[in-house]
Amino acid sequence: MKKKKKIVYVVTGIFMIAMAVVLFVGRNNLKDDDSLKLLSQADFERNIATVEAYTNSYNDASNYYSVIKKWKETNAAVPKQTYTIPIAQMNGGKVYDKSKSKGYGSEAAYLAPKDVLIFDVDVDSEGLYEIWFDYYILEQTALKPELDVDVNGLNQYNEMNELKLLIDWQPKEGGQKLDRFGDELTPRSEILSRWKNEGLVDPNFFFTEPLKFKLNKGKNSIRIKLNEGHLLIGKIELKNTDSSIETYDKYRAIQKGPEDGSNHIITIEAENISLKSKQSIRTKYVRDPQVTPYAYKHRVMNALDGYSFGDSGDRVSYSFTAEESGFYQLTFKYSQDTNSGMPTHRKIEIDGDVPFKELEHYNFNYSSGWKNETLQDEKGEPYQIYLDKGDHTLTLSIDNSKIGDIYHELLMTLEAIDSTAQDVNRLTGGLVDKERKWKIEKYIPEITTYLQGIAGKIQEQKLALIEQTKNKDLPVIAELEIAEELIGGFIKNPEDLPHYMNKFNEGQSSAYGKIKTILPMLVYNPMHLDKIYVHNGGELPASKAGIFTSAAESIKAFFYSFYNPRFAQAAKVDDDAIDIWVNQSRLYVEMMQRMIDEEFTPKTGIKINLSLLPDENKIVLSNAAGSTPDAALGVSHGKPFELALRGIIENLRTYDGFYELAGQYDPSAFIPFIYDKGVYAFPETQDVKLLFYRKDIMSFLGEQPPQTWDDVISLVPMLQKYDMNFYTPLGSDNAYKGFDVTTPFIYQFGGQLYDTTGSQAVVNKEGAYQAFEFMTNLFTVYNIPITTSEFFQNFRNGKTPVGIGDANTYIQLKNAAPELAGQWGVLPIPGIKNEQGVIERWDPTYGSSSVIFKSSKKKEAAWEFIKWWASADTQSAFSYDIQATLGEKFLYMTANLEGFAKSAWPSDSKDVILEQWKWIQATGKVPGDYVLEREISNAWNKVVFDRQNPRVAIDNAVKTINRELERKLKEFGYIENDKLIKPYVVPTINNVEDWVKINGK
Repeated sequence: MKKKKKIVYVVTGIFMIAMAVVLFVGRNNLKDDDSLKLLSQADFERNIATVEAYTNSYNDASNYYSVIKKWKETNAAVPKQTYTIPIAQMNGGKVYDKSKSKGYGSEAAYLAPKDVLIFDVDVDSEGLYEIWFDYYILEQTALKPELDVDVNGLNQYNEMNELKLLIDWQPKEGGQKLDRFGDELTPRSEILSRWKNEGLVDPNFFFTEPLKFKLNKGKNSIRIKLNEGHLLIGKIELKNTDSSIETYDKYRAIQKGPEDGSNHIITIEAENISLKSKQSIRTKYVRDPQVTPYAYKHRVMNALDGYSFGDSGDRVSYSFTAEESGFYQLTFKYSQDTNSGMPTHRKIEIDGDVPFKELEHYNFNYSSGWKNETLQDEKGEPYQIYLDKGDHTLTLSIDNSKIGDIYHELLMTLEAIDSTAQDVNRLTGGLVDKERKWKIEKYIPEITTYLQGIAGKIQEQKLALIEQTKNKDLPVIAELEIAEELIGGFIKNPEDLPHYMNKFNEGQSSAYGKIKTILPMLVYNPMHLDKIYVHNGGELPASKAGIFTSAAESIKAFFYSFYNPRFAQAAKVDDDAIDIWVNQSRLYVEMMQRMIDEEFTPKTGIKINLSLLPDENKIVLSNAAGSTPDAALGVSHGKPFELALRGIIENLRTYDGFYELAGQYDPSAFIPFIYDKGVYAFPETQDVKLLFYRKDIMSFLGEQPPQTWDDVISLVPMLQKYDMNFYTPLGSDNAYKGFDVTTPFIYQFGGQLYDTTGSQAVVNKEGAYQAFEFMTNLFTVYNIPITTSEFFQNFRNGKTPVGIGDANTYIQLKNAAPELAGQWGVLPIPGIKNEQGVIERWDPTYGSSSVIFKSSKKKEAAWEFIKWWASADTQSAFSYDIQATLGEKFLYMTANLEGFAKSAWPSDSKDVILEQWKWIQATGKVPGDYVLEREISNAWNKVVFDRQNPRVAIDNAVKTINRELERKLKEFGYIENDKLIKPYVVPTINNVEDWVKINGK
């Protein structure tokens, strides 16, 4: 009996344990959706509200989206009164009378960059107002005009720092232009200068109506500063406009006209643009017989390039004529093969107005091939648009208004993830120890609520995106589902969070990374266009060519390729032409060739043939084969020295005009190209390092951006107190620490790399050793992060609000972080204050260069070309050409100081860059210098990662360096029988003028 009882107890016990395991496993294997379903709707909404409040406590949202949302929530008034401010009531600028006002009919104020216009306005009631004004963009404007506006001394939101004015570009007169092979060139554009009346708009185009500004009752002071461009300003109005648009049903009921079609088909070729919003919107050639005009022999512009017409704010207009009054349909022949299946959208206007609500944001579905889309309602009924007989304008534009809520809510979700991660890291100190239990819910009681709120946010926006796109199978939806699932896993077990931050907010595969990946897709809307049909009957041409037509055209093109002059002439050797290899992209080479054909060759009679140089190693191989060209452009900074050692390239000092042209450059830019008594390359481009800082965060901390490294050391504890830090390129995720990140410290501390003979390294002596010790202490003593993979992203989210970046960082912040507009700035990099009290900010600056080959028989002609190419005017013009072709995101940094000052680089940082360039100190090349660069890097890694003593690490490195230097100097004849028979003169900032200035002066 007892035995039976024991068996029963054992079985019962096993059963209970099994049930407990099942319940435990079942609970922990609930899907994230299930974990959310367990919450009531009230709890769900409460958790989302909690995470929003939590996020706002970390981030005082000051973008227009957040500010206008708050104003609307508090029912801010929108008065109907209009207040007009004439020129006489404005202060600032230069007043032009009627004769100089470009046909305005009265006085106008002229504003140049940095000019300020101030006026007061007395309003009867507090509320939100729009600012409208008459303006005329003058021809000397090269970059898009930009304003900085404040009301009563305040920027009410970030965007007020950088408000862009709408600008119209039109095709330049002169008709079709062809290149040397008969291919059509992309037409150039020019500003259409005329008086316009516009309201200030959101630079990110998340709103269709003009921006609102909050004014107090009574007197208000408004200041407008012109950051970029040249303007005439007329009267200014403060008012509110009605932006409501009637629906199609109401529109159709109002419009009256003949119902029967007359079979008219008006064809608008998409490449025939009348006006566009930026120069870089361009046409292209599509080799397809159904895309017209078509030619198999030559390249003709026959489509609008959708990749250039996909950013918010982009706009194109077309002119057409209706032969009769009546109702017409609109059909677009388009293709849209990007953004992973996402639909694209366009606002469609006729004669400057959206006819009805449905065309304010019309979706074009994904289509990898050409497709005819007739504008229609959800039932498939084509929209009928009434047109009077005569001339009309059709405008297509892009805005983000429909996606604005989803985009900003996902941004807030990212901020919530970041804020939660900061709390976790503050608890754990960033330590990853999977054996340790952190009891995270004890120290962060609200962690589960935060995570549920984040998951709820993701779910909300996923559903909103499905509702908008009408497609739940899009890749972007799948990315959000993965992010939601990852967060759901942490909801079930928050204790896992410290151990698996790579699933939460670190890396592309984390929940944070998944959301971040889709954000650019939401605001990028490319769409290629071939034709637009305005028709009221008749049969439209097919969108795709038939299989037999396509096959026949392909065969014709194939056989013609054997006779194509482009390839036939390439095989011929033109005794008069200069052959130049270019280490740049194909598009850059095409732009350069066009510039040469239009400007250099007609002036000099010298023909230039440019060819792509895909690999610099080809130069040495070609020299061995005796097939080098006459010259090369875009050669990296380290290559000319290697080629000079082997006698492959020319000493440019011997050519006429060298010293005069070199005077337009910083002498230190030539240091890497000096060998023995010669200068073997001419600088083309050069990078820059700058200190980037968040104005909003520095203001919150009550700190100023650091000027010296002592300032940095003082700032770091304050940053770390708020779980933030400082970034230096030494802390990048590249384990190899090259001269570009180590020599700034050595030069700033007054150190050198070599002795006066170039045969011994001195990085273990005096200032050089102090620099080495300091740049290891930054990480071992002051706890700056050893590895930061993305400075841009950490700067953007506030984790690293101060740090050193390069030109690419500037471009990213300028174009990919619109929410930070006006909240960040740049300064020269921190340095060391010398005995005279001057802060030495030395930094090596590297870029590309031009060389002439010794084997060339046309050296003088090649030098004439390099003189033209390296001149200030040419380099400046090329920077504008790049922007005109590729857009504002593509900036060219010429090494020519005068050319850079006149270039397309934005004015807000140009002076800072020129100031930093006063501190260029490049490293002179020495045979075997690669080992010096490598061993400094190795020594740094041994100290920082292996905790080796700095003195021991650098002394050991010097022994290795000196052995290799001695071996290389023997190889090149500087040492014989272990004796230095002639010193190797190392070019430095102290002696470089001996090479680049007449008589060294």
